[in-house]
Amino acid sequence: MAAFNGFSSQVKKFFEDLRDNNNKEWFAENKSFYDNEIKETSKSLVTEMSGRFAESWLPFVADTKKSLFRINRDIRFSANKDPYKTNLGIYFPFSIAHTSVKDPQSVGLYFHIDHSETFIAGGLHMPDSNVLQLMRKRISEDWDELEAILKNPAFASEFSSGLVGEKLKRIPRGYDETHPAADWLKLKEYTVYGNIDFKDTTSAGLLKIIERKATSIVPFLKFISDTISGQ
Repeated sequence: MAAFNGFSSQVKKFFEDLRDNNNKEWFAENKSFYDNEIKETSKSLVTEMSGRFAESWLPFVADTKKSLFRINRDIRFSANKDPYKTNLGIYFPFSIAHTSVKDPQSVGLYFHIDHSETFIAGGLHMPDSNVLQLMRKRISEDWDELEAILKNPAFASEFSSGLVGEKLKRIPRGYDETHPAADWLKLKEYTVYGNIDFKDTTSAGLLKIIERKATSIVPFLKFISDTISGQ
């Protein structure tokens, strides 16, 4: 497999055009670009990140079968019948906890490009009610530990969003509204984001950016992972 040397500078335009022409005819005409400049390049990226994670002893899975999202949308139960996703998504599961991109409780690191933004995010997206209960209990008891993780300069410089996600309007039943972590206890998911310049994705330098963010996010993901597993 070819070494990763960055994505094409036309990737954003491809997704913008796909957004405006989300149909099988247009995609068929442009499939060679998708296959060569997005799909194959993504495989090269994942393969090289696998080596980097191993060399740095970072607990992430980088596997072309587990990390890459298909561009085809599952429209069986969706009102939106557009056949294709309009973004590139690559997922690196946190191997201490889960190793499946399809697991709704999976914890990991996510790389994203679409026509308007490029970012790397991480955490736990929309967990089920049982996991939410575990997370809220842990946060209520160890909020200062989580705060120290989020305020660590190495982490904060890579994920400037802080802890964000969809949340309840009121604090969940059983928790005090004056709790120091009241805003976190309202969360229904636990994610952090770090925007990156699209230009940085067009060279091999992207590998270092992903590795740097992966390194800084490990304590946050371990906090979540340990909570879910009851450690």
